[in-house]
Amino acid sequence: MHPTRSNRSNRRADMPFRIAMTAALIATLQCFAGSSTPANAADDRGAPSVSSSEIPWPTKSWPVSTPEEQGMDSASLARLIETVGGYKQDSLMIIRHGRIVADVYYAPYVAGIAHDLRSVTKSVVGTLVGIEAQRGELDSVDHAIVDLFSDKPVANDDDLKRAITVQHLLDMTSGIKWRERAYTPDETIMQMYRSPNRAAFVLDQPMSDAPGSQFYYNGGNPYLLSALITRKTGQSAFDFARKELFAPLGITSAAWGRVDAQGNSNGEAGLYLAPHDMARIGYLYLHDGMWDGKQLIPRSWVERAKAGPVQATFGFHYGNLWWSLPEKGAYMARGRHSQLILVLPKLDIVAVMTGVLRDDEFFSTSRLIDDIASAVKSESALPADPIAKSLLAAAIQQAATERPSALGGTSELAKTISGRTYRLDKNDLRVRTFTLNFSEPDASWLITTETGKPDGIEDRFTGPMGLDGTFRTSLPASYGINAVRGRWLNERTFLVERRILGHGEMQTWSLTFDGNKVAVAFANTDGTKAALRGEAAE
Repeated sequence: MHPTRSNRSNRRADMPFRIAMTAALIATLQCFAGSSTPANAADDRGAPSVSSSEIPWPTKSWPVSTPEEQGMDSASLARLIETVGGYKQDSLMIIRHGRIVADVYYAPYVAGIAHDLRSVTKSVVGTLVGIEAQRGELDSVDHAIVDLFSDKPVANDDDLKRAITVQHLLDMTSGIKWRERAYTPDETIMQMYRSPNRAAFVLDQPMSDAPGSQFYYNGGNPYLLSALITRKTGQSAFDFARKELFAPLGITSAAWGRVDAQGNSNGEAGLYLAPHDMARIGYLYLHDGMWDGKQLIPRSWVERAKAGPVQATFGFHYGNLWWSLPEKGAYMARGRHSQLILVLPKLDIVAVMTGVLRDDEFFSTSRLIDDIASAVKSESALPADPIAKSLLAAAIQQAATERPSALGGTSELAKTISGRTYRLDKNDLRVRTFTLNFSEPDASWLITTETGKPDGIEDRFTGPMGLDGTFRTSLPASYGINAVRGRWLNERTFLVERRILGHGEMQTWSLTFDGNKVAVAFANTDGTKAALRGEAAE
């Protein structure tokens, strides 16, 4: 994903809660003013030296601690949780000294659900290439890519293309001509997905720049690396990861979609992990590629990710498929809609965030780093602070409690529409029918879609629907857990908001009724929009 600057102002939270937290913070600062150590002092010193035997390795589960026991201020973390809650985030997790100090889930998302990581997948692919290097399956990152795929003819072959190395792919400096901005059908990334051989498609693209001369974000680069993993190991990147990365780290939530026709995992997106497992990836990097005494990736691999030798965009640096902000002592795996694994080595912190933000919304990574750093007061334990502890507990509970959306009245049309099936004209979303049931307390929704199978069989999606401004969740299904709510915008238009928990998007369906006919305006946070029409079935 391309980092973008946020132009949103902070949303106002409940005033009593903010006043209480401010008062508690003042009291905390007064209490500890003489003994606290500023966070930037930790930056100057660097992380404390700890032997491997003393490090808690969360292979089975993460230890849990109070922030004060790890030198952090609970009241500061409570404020951060409240701020993040003003955006459409799903989770926030902060770990210091190997122990969870904040583990937050914003309703309707709940703990344990694997989350769509979007481009965080790229950083995991980079990690897998690092494992290949550590194991000797990749002799050198300076190896030319065309030589590694020498059994296939390459289109647009020239000296520039023959100069592309594995490292260029890892640094997004391959020089391959590529368009990837809004995921429109004409862009190169979408053409790749329509190709019968995606890796070959990437390698066949013409060159626009000399390799190594310019950073350009290109989902084809990690796709080629995924294909290279398959070539070198005889396994898909997912199967290789399960054995060589996920199993050693104790990661159990992973899912990675289907492999392509050549047996390659999608190298640019598609990986799902629960937040606790995302944090394990960050913890591996925090400890320079070592896990419980075993070096899984070379220390130098982590150093390149941390240093970010390539100047990227919006002040970020890049290296080995990881983003970095060296001036803040931070590096990270990041994906669209604020999926984030953040590593702060000098503070001995790993933070994880997941969300469903639109592309024009963005929670500033720089601000997150500053807010986390400001909560660090000491390298050693602080005195217990019951007031701050209670504020943190209240903030976590408030996050888990859904705030209802604004409601209008109920249209008289509800009686006519309830239980009625509407059949839609042929459309790009492949939706065939929808049915709304307004009977309280069992309001529900039902959508059927085309499967493309010759027998004409339909997929069926259904579940409860909240009419009180809050989401209702369905039972788990093969595609996930639906969370749906609906409300009348006016006498003729009903708005349905749908999420599949753990997917990095939200859908809205605006249904305008006119007699037996209906017009549907669909939009999601990925930027997809569609206009559908239909009428009531007999």
